[in-house]
Amino acid sequence: MKPGHLLTIILASLLILSFAIVLIKSDVLQKPPETFVPPSNLNIRDVDVKPVVVTSSQIEVNVTAYINHAGAKTQNATMLIRAISSDTKLLETQVSAPIPEIDSELEKTLAISTSLNLERNGGYELNILLFDNGSIRDSGSVSISGLNALTPMSKRSGVILNNIDFTVSNVSTGKVSIKSDIYLENKGPQASENLKVTVKAREATSNLLADKTGTETGVIANETTAVKSVVLAVPEGYNYMVVVELWRGDTLINSWEKPVLLAPTKTVPKESVEKKVNIEVSKFVREGGAAPGVMGKAEYGGYAAATASIGIGARGTPKEPGFEIFAGITALLVVFTLRRRL
Repeated sequence: MKPGHLLTIILASLLILSFAIVLIKSDVLQKPPETFVPPSNLNIRDVDVKPVVVTSSQIEVNVTAYINHAGAKTQNATMLIRAISSDTKLLETQVSAPIPEIDSELEKTLAISTSLNLERNGGYELNILLFDNGSIRDSGSVSISGLNALTPMSKRSGVILNNIDFTVSNVSTGKVSIKSDIYLENKGPQASENLKVTVKAREATSNLLADKTGTETGVIANETTAVKSVVLAVPEGYNYMVVVELWRGDTLINSWEKPVLLAPTKTVPKESVEKKVNIEVSKFVREGGAAPGVMGKAEYGGYAAATASIGIGARGTPKEPGFEIFAGITALLVVFTLRRRL
């Protein structure tokens, strides 16, 4: 073979090999086409808010959001809850909770819970935001109010006051002994603990403490009522407010009050002042047992009959002068004229 032909073949082979290498490298370096992945779909289906811990100043609430997931896998998904004051519209507090990653394309509902500490006096609007991969997927809100109506856990006993009966047990040298029967009912689901009861008598006008005593509730079975009796010695002739306090150790659980009037008053409409009322039963007893109004009618009839001939009306009121006077004068003139003729 001629040297020229050999060189041509070598050059052609090198050229073909170069093109092959370039084609192979382009196929190797070329990235496969990316498939479209839809974003995750998160939305709030429902929200539950439940009190967990209630104190005199604060309340801890548990917020559970039911979140529906669909679409692709979530990435760093979180739930943010912001508590906005209903009065000031200011942000009071906020808290976040992670949402577990879900790579299934099937629709699924998750229950995500977290807790918030709020002031007990006030209302709030809870704004809930769902984030996924730094973007907001859904939002919602729920309002809560009337938190101060919830009884703090330290003041829950189930024992309430139904009534107080007062009786006078003794009176001596300006002092009145008042027996107070206190009706305590246990409305709790179980028997109550033994609590301390303090009973005070305060003078209604000056608010001075006249007397104070104490007792215990004892263990009261649920749905039953116990009656506890105490005696208070107070000065007579005053009005009092009897206060019943229920204590658990050094914690005041509840208090009630009821008046005792040893100096009752009444209001006079014309003068709009208060006057003391001395109730004497003897003044209401009728003499002889006569029926009301019988004696009055007989006396009234006789009085009217006796006074009708002298010009007094049936109600005892003198009549106005009229034609009777002129008739009397005319009769006297006629009598006088007849006597002159005789």
